[in-house]
Amino acid sequence: MVTDTHELIKSLTEAKERIIDGYVKQGIELLEKTVSSNNISQANWVICNIVDAAKCEYLVEALDSIGKIFDISVCGNVKRVISCYAKVGKYSEFVDIAINSIVSKGKKDQLDKVLNDIGNNGEFLYKLSLAYEKLHDFKKAQELRKKACDNGIPEACENINQVSTSYS
Repeated sequence: MVTDTHELIKSLTEAKERIIDGYVKQGIELLEKTVSSNNISQANWVICNIVDAAKCEYLVEALDSIGKIFDISVCGNVKRVISCYAKVGKYSEFVDIAINSIVSKGKKDQLDKVLNDIGNNGEFLYKLSLAYEKLHDFKKAQELRKKACDNGIPEACENINQVSTSYS
């Protein structure tokens, strides 16, 4: 376990560089050796750097492996988590965390930017429809819910009229 702050930063930086360079497993192993409950608050920046800089497939692999130990909701570029998972065609709890972070900050413009990246992935469309609803953009929520229904998401079809009837 790393106790010295200088050593911690050095190890975290090395782990981040390995992940960004595509040596994801080695980077993850180094993070697992380096990060502990004693230093997680000082170490959280590394995941935000990985969110910002890693290729999508590396980011998804890293989050799927060690994401639970970090708090990605504080990352400035958290919308990239949504875009990357959509790009690799996979849904994850990290997408929910990212969406909730954006909604809690009231950053509808961030959701707008993500929309271009998700294509016709029904699950993403449905989750984003719920996010727009929370941000009181009921027209966009209804539009996305319909698209999600058209793309095979049963919950979207069940709730398709609730947005317009509940809030009109």
